[in-house]
Amino acid sequence: MKTIKGFKFMLRVCVLGLISLFFVNNSFAQLDPTKPAAVRSAQSIEDEINGIRPKSNSTKESLLEAAQKFFMPSGIQSKYGAILKMLPGMLPSVKLLEAIDEWYGTRYRFGGTTKSGIDCSAFVREVYKNAFDIDLPRTARDQFKAAGQFISMAYLQAGDLLFFNTRGGVSHVGVYLGNNKFAHASSSNGVTVSGLDEKYYAARYLGAKRM
Repeated sequence: MKTIKGFKFMLRVCVLGLISLFFVNNSFAQLDPTKPAAVRSAQSIEDEINGIRPKSNSTKESLLEAAQKFFMPSGIQSKYGAILKMLPGMLPSVKLLEAIDEWYGTRYRFGGTTKSGIDCSAFVREVYKNAFDIDLPRTARDQFKAAGQFISMAYLQAGDLLFFNTRGGVSHVGVYLGNNKFAHASSSNGVTVSGLDEKYYAARYLGAKRM
């Protein structure tokens, strides 16, 4: 009797062992035995991407493009990465940055709409036209009325409109870029980038809206 029980026990152990061996072999079969781990970790970004799982060419190209944004930024990304204190891959779209950079440094002129001088709402209007192909109203007050619902600061996205009370009511507007920074035509510094946490703007901030 004891012999039969011992035989059954050994049979169960063997069956469990075979099952375990099957799963271990199956797991190792998914790895490439010709490439040691140290070699795989030293390969290029493209090899790493290819090694994750089979992907379509379009997906691989998208991932490589994203990697290039992080590790090989364009000139304008490098410029605004330094201004905004953000990694190149976390910056707004190049199209938005280019629309802003077209006017960066232009002096402020109330009612102005040209490179010889521009005011805040005209600057935002030009940026939206070039970056998003959206025609905004001419004044900050009308832009405020045309925009959608208020956006909490916790959910701000690049391109959101920021409104301020600098002369009574809605009297100043800028474009949010990220990292608490926004582009606008300042009456003292012309077209520039400022911080929402700066004392002057924090005290006059009315809210953000999204088109």
